[in-house]
Amino acid sequence: MEKKEVTRPDWMELLETILTKPGLLGDYYSAFHNYSVGNQIIAVLQLLERGVPIGPIASFNAWKKKGRSVMKGQKAIGLWMPITVNGKGKSKDDDDEPTPPGMPRRIFVMRNNWFSLAQTQPDPRAAEQGESSGAVEEQAETEIQWDQSLALRNLSVTMEPFEKVNGNVQGYAYSSERRVAVSPIAAFPHKTLFHELAHCELHGDVVEGFVCEDDLTQAVKEVEAESVAFICCASLNLPGLDYSRGYVQHWLAHAGSRDVLKKSAGRIFSAADRILKAGFAQPEKVAAEPESANA
Repeated sequence: MEKKEVTRPDWMELLETILTKPGLLGDYYSAFHNYSVGNQIIAVLQLLERGVPIGPIASFNAWKKKGRSVMKGQKAIGLWMPITVNGKGKSKDDDDEPTPPGMPRRIFVMRNNWFSLAQTQPDPRAAEQGESSGAVEEQAETEIQWDQSLALRNLSVTMEPFEKVNGNVQGYAYSSERRVAVSPIAAFPHKTLFHELAHCELHGDVVEGFVCEDDLTQAVKEVEAESVAFICCASLNLPGLDYSRGYVQHWLAHAGSRDVLKKSAGRIFSAADRILKAGFAQPEKVAAEPESANA
């Protein structure tokens, strides 16, 4: 069988498109409500108590708008919710002066209005109406030869269950421990995985090849990780490039200069190369084959 030769993409050209071609900043980063730390803790405790997997939470109507329905028999979790009421004198928890009658004031009440992703299911009616179920683009038809399980093994990275109640978080990585998680409703799962793998490859406890002769800032780390994700997706013909460019451009503005991307180019290319190679099976070497003098 004739060996198929894979042409390596022009990564510098790909990197240049991030700088020159406009991108989109995905609205999936703000599709869910951002909950306070206190409410996040309360939500996690309730989910653990009921044995429900920790995951993104939203109200009944919010899930409906995202193309999902709450399964029958599921019990809502309670969170503290701010409401405004008219003052009716001094509150027992208020050490200040009494609120004048009729003066509005803000109080917090516990409302049971929220459900975890694990308590929902895709709504067939929403699918019939063409409503989004969380993904920005359909990826099922994309054929990909890159093997995720093989890559994780070769990179010594562990994939763990996603445990964040904030649905705007697409994924996260514990770089020094080489652990990653991808949200089950991530808009572009492969892009998110490449991003988190890049953090493991580039931003662990020991980071070589620092740029700018200084510690890497959060903005530079995000630029590097998403640039790796962009290159991997472009190399494998996966969707999400417009959004990847937008993400990089957003963080480049915080990094202070677009030159950061070019200064990090070597690190970006190296990480992308390792991640891509890790997901492809290496051809077996033929035993006892004499080496060519012209090799």
